[in-house]
Amino acid sequence: MDGDVRFDRPLMTMSDAGRHLGIPRQTFHRWARGYERGGPLLHVIGTDSMRRATVPFVALAEAWVLEGLRQAGVHPQRIRPALKQLQKEFGREYVLVSPALVTDGISVLWDFSRTKAGAGLIEGGTGQTVIREIVQDYLTYVGFGADEYPNLLKLKPFEPAKVVVDPYRSSGQPVFEGTGVKVANVAAMLKAGEDPAVVAEEHGVGLDAVRAAARILLGRAA
Repeated sequence: MDGDVRFDRPLMTMSDAGRHLGIPRQTFHRWARGYERGGPLLHVIGTDSMRRATVPFVALAEAWVLEGLRQAGVHPQRIRPALKQLQKEFGREYVLVSPALVTDGISVLWDFSRTKAGAGLIEGGTGQTVIREIVQDYLTYVGFGADEYPNLLKLKPFEPAKVVVDPYRSSGQPVFEGTGVKVANVAAMLKAGEDPAVVAEEHGVGLDAVRAAARILLGRAA
């Protein structure tokens, strides 16, 4: 997907990506760098630096869906062979962010987990319907373009504030929906010691938005 900013423009570091998605930093790093028995699960742009932006939009969306699978009882450290099977079935590389994942894809994962190669992929007692419902819920936060690749991601950890990542707006940085105000700018004013009410008025956002920026990006209440 050369020349498509969704795939080749890094937006944030792995640590920042995990923070925005509500995924533990070490977990995101493992997914980006891979496990001993397989390569990376996300399409990041290099994994040699923790401080350099290496995570493009598509990897953010992939990580969000992978977190949904993890919450549904799928073990990411065992999913690499299953992803290869999905790539073969779908005929595309970015299978974690395929709209077909929640329908045909879950069935493929389920069937694969019943083979010798897929042993241990899914937690015992987890049903196929449960996995499908949880992943479907996660996919409601992903918007898809006409090419069936993601082009918008809503960031659930910021709720009730509405924060989105649009790779075509604000250089792909998270913004408050409806205002276009960058979350990082709100957090920066708070970090500098500005009163939350003043920050809200300055940027034309509500106090819920200010509190969300403080909670997620600064790790404290506003």
